[in-house]
Amino acid sequence: MTLKSEIKRADPVEFGRLKGCTLSYGGAFNAMAMLESLGRDPGNLAEQVNERVYRRYLSLGRRCVLFTLELREEHCRIESGTELNPQEAGQALDMLYLLLGLDQPLEDFYRLVAPHPVMGPLAKKLHGVRMPHVPSLWEAVCWAVIGQQINLPFAYLLRNRLIAVANGHEFPGDDAGGLLLPFPGPRQVLAVREEQWRAAKFSRAKSGYLQGLARAFADEEISAESIAAMDDAQAEQTLLGVRGLGPWSAGYIMSRGLGRLDFFPVGDAGLKASLKHFFALNEAPGIREQKALMEPLRPYRGLATYYLWKGLGMEREG
Repeated sequence: MTLKSEIKRADPVEFGRLKGCTLSYGGAFNAMAMLESLGRDPGNLAEQVNERVYRRYLSLGRRCVLFTLELREEHCRIESGTELNPQEAGQALDMLYLLLGLDQPLEDFYRLVAPHPVMGPLAKKLHGVRMPHVPSLWEAVCWAVIGQQINLPFAYLLRNRLIAVANGHEFPGDDAGGLLLPFPGPRQVLAVREEQWRAAKFSRAKSGYLQGLARAFADEEISAESIAAMDDAQAEQTLLGVRGLGPWSAGYIMSRGLGRLDFFPVGDAGLKASLKHFFALNEAPGIREQKALMEPLRPYRGLATYYLWKGLGMEREG
């Protein structure tokens, strides 16, 4: 499904030559909510948030470039610190637009959910909130596998340990000490030794799935370009055919890694809790009931899922 962007795209040639650009938002954008989401794991070795500034590396072909983003309510300032060729600049902008959800058609979403008894009020409360995405398919696939069937704090811990070890660092323990590293590529993950996986507390199943996926990406059996060219049904079936990826993982990757906003992780514990709370259910809904409750929210069920997660989090904190 092609979605209409509400925000004018920057010129990649100028962006690359000037080592940065300022994006003025053409639609609603809640900068503080985005920064809060990006900074959920304060020990994240691949992303850093300090007040209104977000920093991370992006893999652009054969090199990793550090980007600094200053998010204000009216605009976002992006700095690369180095000159980029037009291909690199275009790739970087695509990844950053995806990361920040800048192509999400919020006004269309708000019109759809306005009469909905649950989502209508929630959309008003969370006006301008955009769902952050993982900027590469490879990283989204890794995070989906790491996060399977474990709690979020342990998933953060495993992710950070993999980032450190795959980048050739000694295992840093639970405190990263401000270290910022690129998310490792497939060949770096393939180079992680068996004893390193065990020391990092990865199960044999998780490490095996990640190594298999790393081999598939390294050998280009799976690529972001090929998946992006597929329609929704083809992309989902391709992901479901990969060892280690089930319906929850495929839904997460489609939504958060590819920006396909109608997909959501069916069976997700947070979604079940959110549906139970906002729909005043006596018990957490099963798979069939989850799908039925989300059906009226097509074609934005993934975006609606994020609003349900955020809304429940806010009520629990409040």
